Amino acid sequence: MRRALVIGLSLTALPPLSAACTRQESPSAPAPTSVIASSAAVKELGAPASTVKLVGRFDTTDPAAIRFAWSGSMVVGRFKGTGVSARLKDEGGKNHVEVLVDGEPVKADLRIDPKKESYTLAEGLPDAVHEVAIYKRTEAKLGEVTFLGFDPQGTMLPAPPAAERRMELIGDSITAGFGNEGPGAVCTFNPADQNQYTAYGAIAARELKAEHVTIAWSGKTIGEMTDYYERTLPERPDSVWDFKAWTPQLVVMNVGTNNFATYDPGETRYVRIYTNLFDRIRKAYPKALIVCLLGPMLSNAYPVGKQNLTLARRYMGSAIAKIKASGETNFEYVELPEQKASDGYGCGFHPSTKTHKLMADRVVAVAKERLGW
Repeated sequence: MRRALVIGLSLTALPPLSAACTRQESPSAPAPTSVIASSAAVKELGAPASTVKLVGRFDTTDPAAIRFAWSGSMVVGRFKGTGVSARLKDEGGKNHVEVLVDGEPVKADLRIDPKKESYTLAEGLPDAVHEVAIYKRTEAKLGEVTFLGFDPQGTMLPAPPAAERRMELIGDSITAGFGNEGPGAVCTFNPADQNQYTAYGAIAARELKAEHVTIAWSGKTIGEMTDYYERTLPERPDSVWDFKAWTPQLVVMNVGTNNFATYDPGETRYVRIYTNLFDRIRKAYPKALIVCLLGPMLSNAYPVGKQNLTLARRYMGSAIAKIKASGETNFEYVELPEQKASDGYGCGFHPSTKTHKLMADRVVAVAKERLGW
């Protein structure tokens, strides 16, 4: 069984240890089998003086080796001293993380080497109190990372408290930041070119001073993301997330692009699966504002003759009408502008970092208008 850990909670620190968008919708994954309450996990981590804050979905089955996979997952600590290292494992060696010290990136692209465990995150700092964060740039399909602990050149301190504002994003390659830092449209997937930290959800969260959680996987359809949405570790069907552990005030749905990847999904079916995911989110978070996004990759120009953007607009219109007819009012529908060549492209014609910033601006505007953020 897999333990779901509270997002954004300050937790007792770990004890020191020795040294892409093309897939079709697939059948549902095996049903999850169990949920373990997050509050129980907190008490089992022991009581050393230092603490960490975990922002994201983390598995604490082994409290000395905390596992995570979703992009944007973040481990935060505070220390007094001149530097800090971290112990991390990634058996596949494909994941990359962003390292932040005092809120600023200091190692923009650190690859987790399967042959290495300890990583120097910062050194030569003023002997003072600092905040350090490890942020997962890469998406869940590249596998899990295990956090084993921070090792300061000084003393660990209690981690900062959880933010009052919280937002969650559900999506596919767009939300995961597929190729957003790549050299151009024709490059293929490279983990080093993907950075969820510079994707629209993370940008919007920073502007809104909110903690954010990203549940996104390249190539996945609405139905597939509905299955994965239940999980703490997405490749493990028995790793079940406890939705009572953490409650966002804002949820962003940006799904459906892959449903048009190779064929017309059909209006009736599209509406059914879209509203099914919406209803699942609403059940999890009865009071959250849900923002339904469309775009920005769908186009009538490509594939030629498919008219995917026109179809998507019509299908989304029907889905929104059904949601309204149910009596739902705490949601917003936003059609993002189609991306422009003049703003550049990421790999595989995905949004560039400039386009991600424009997308973030729309999300920020809605949050400010509807939530007063």
